[in-house]
Amino acid sequence: MNIIDKRNSLARHASRRYRRRSRGAIRNIAIHHSATTSGSAEAFARYHVNNLGWPGIGYHYVVDRDGAISWCHDLEVVSYHVGNSNGMAVGVCMVGDFRTQTPTSQQREAALELTQFLMNELNIPVDNVWGHIEFPGYSWKPCPSISMTQFRSQLAERTGQIDRSAIPSPTYVAGARQRTILSRGDQGDDIMALQERLNELNFMPGPIDGIFGPQTFDAVVRFQRAAGIAVDGIVGPQTRAALRDFDGNMEIVEHGSPTDEPDEREEIFTSESRRMLRHITPLMRGEDVREVQQKVGAMVDGLYGPETAQRVRDFQRRENITVDGIVGPQTWRALDRVSPNEHPSYTRLISLQTPFMRGDDVRRVQRALNVTVDGLYGPITEQAVRNFQRREGITVDGIVGPQTWSRLFS
Repeated sequence: MNIIDKRNSLARHASRRYRRRSRGAIRNIAIHHSATTSGSAEAFARYHVNNLGWPGIGYHYVVDRDGAISWCHDLEVVSYHVGNSNGMAVGVCMVGDFRTQTPTSQQREAALELTQFLMNELNIPVDNVWGHIEFPGYSWKPCPSISMTQFRSQLAERTGQIDRSAIPSPTYVAGARQRTILSRGDQGDDIMALQERLNELNFMPGPIDGIFGPQTFDAVVRFQRAAGIAVDGIVGPQTRAALRDFDGNMEIVEHGSPTDEPDEREEIFTSESRRMLRHITPLMRGEDVREVQQKVGAMVDGLYGPETAQRVRDFQRRENITVDGIVGPQTWRALDRVSPNEHPSYTRLISLQTPFMRGDDVRRVQRALNVTVDGLYGPITEQAVRNFQRREGITVDGIVGPQTWSRLFS
């Protein structure tokens, strides 16, 4: 492969930057065409930055007509190319308008080699290589205007994988009873009805075969995320209601085509591009966790533990949004409206000692308790803390730990 590293040479916005993700968050490779008869990574970058105001070029790789590959972003960069699916996809764009042109033999070979390399690098199966048109919300979009079935078949031959999307699915169990809860492995008419509804809403559940397999699970997860409800891949009462009431004609937030313009929906788009945070084992960690902790008044250690989940629930309750302790799109949007300084971060345990503990955190506690602000944690401040703890119904020990700090500043 002829890969040219252009990550540090393409046009960039003066102040805006794309978010980043872990490689483990990447589940798809998105294949595009540029919808222009000619072009280059440099030209696309200038247009995306100067005309659309984006942080940088929308694609991770651009494959020229002669087979040369421009490397535009680290894989961890969440760039704009498939709207609400940006957070989980790597964007590969082939130069050309394949509604009227065809890829050159060099270009197609380079695209196949690059995609195979990315599949190996990211452990992505062949049936997770999708054309732009195959992502939720894009069934109307003629991109990449090549046969993705054929493209995947060629990849399957090279990698020795089986392209599950190209083979007939097993027969579903007809006449199965209507179940309250649907999950992976289930089969029957109710699964087929679920798949038909997901397909109607452009969430692409794969074959309509009455089998709750990986593609249907992925479609349910993507739907739950878009609907702003609990994301678990299980179809229970809440998901059924959301599927019933979801507006399939709603405008999908899209960033990545030549006609896109940033607008007032940018907040929705950016919230959809970040990972969902929740209390699981092992604990989720990272800078996004720290950002949440700073804004909800939890101890800032970068670990999404039970105390952070409780602070998130308290925040959700105050914002009148779903209270589940999970930071999904709805909660991210609410958090984006909070200044990081509104909720000071907990950094240490504060207690009565000799000599007295001192510092700005002590001053914050004193201001919150309306006692003399001298920055020294003495007996008067400790007594005020005890009185506060007693009023709050929490452990009365005169020590400002994570719980007391959160109550003081929530």
